Amino acid sequence: MTTGQNQQDRKARMPFDAAYDEVGYERTEHSIDTATGEEAPPEISSERVTQIFTDIATRYDRFNAMSSFGRYRAWLHTLIDKAPINSRSRMLDVAGGTGDVAFQACKQKRPGSILLTDLTPAMLDVAKERLTKGEANGVPIELAVMDAQDIPYASESFDIVTMAYGIRNMPKRETALSEIYRVLTPGGSACILEFSTPPNPVMRRMYSAYLKYGIPEWGKITTGQKEGFVYLSSSIKAFPDQEHFSKMLYDAGFSRVEYTNCTFGVAAVYIARK
Repeated sequence: MTTGQNQQDRKARMPFDAAYDEVGYERTEHSIDTATGEEAPPEISSERVTQIFTDIATRYDRFNAMSSFGRYRAWLHTLIDKAPINSRSRMLDVAGGTGDVAFQACKQKRPGSILLTDLTPAMLDVAKERLTKGEANGVPIELAVMDAQDIPYASESFDIVTMAYGIRNMPKRETALSEIYRVLTPGGSACILEFSTPPNPVMRRMYSAYLKYGIPEWGKITTGQKEGFVYLSSSIKAFPDQEHFSKMLYDAGFSRVEYTNCTFGVAAVYIARK
């Protein structure tokens, strides 16, 4: 299916004055259950993820800080440090949640503009509160509810696309990566932070145990809920390792992919150039 189909009804949702065009980029529609990696209808994962993040939106940042023992801030810093952002960059933040990536970019590099998007309105409500407190540091930011598997913006609209902890929760990952590739300008970069697989076998076993027992308990402590974080831990275990995810980026069309391990490979930053 080409991305030029059925676009007229979507133009009204475009905060940037660029019509969704018909360049002819191809998208695949393979879909999985993000908790297991097994083939499944996309609604299973999308509805589950939306409900989980709606329930924990106001306490999500606290969970990130505590469950990573504060390391997630360093990982965000690495993401923005590696991202080739400059003062003219048009940046799309996909699965942007409460705005951690966008506001970190405003703090470190001040791009020309940011479109901060997420599938869950409750997460964007938290981002909006942060925006009113001045965390944008003078950078123009727009907020939009958006499914990254079906991006309603014109091809070659953005210089930078960022995403942290988002692709793991998408049932149509190949489609999402193809969409990100499509909306990037030639020479643009996708900059992705995601949980990964420690290459050291001892660390890998320790991390697996922490995912199974530690993450759900931190979820219960910080949000009062546990079940959603059992899903989180399962989705991390089911996500491809660094080499396999890099191959997915190449398969989406990117010409150069580099990754940097963070904290022994617990997480990784990927920079993929179009």
